[in-house]
Amino acid sequence: MTETLLILAFVLLGLALLLGFVRMARGPSVVDRILAFDAIVLCAVGFTVLLSRWWQTDFYVELILIVSSLGFFGTVAFVFFLQRSFSSDQPNPDDDDE
Repeated sequence: MTETLLILAFVLLGLALLLGFVRMARGPSVVDRILAFDAIVLCAVGFTVLLSRWWQTDFYVELILIVSSLGFFGTVAFVFFLQRSFSSDQPNPDDDDE
């Protein structure tokens, strides 16, 4: 029963990973691509958790923490960069040219 559930979870995560790659390739905006990147990182963490459970080992807990932290900081960096690039394109109303 547990093997069947793990295999089903692998298949569903694989499908979610493929959909994330499709969204990253086709995403009409940069925000869609950032969210797709975040979903791909979450799927990678999920795969690592499932493999750890499948092999019945706790060796991958550090890897799970590192990958999830890198995914989070990568998403924050993308959003920060996007915010700075959008704010530099628009004029600042606080600046007076007088």
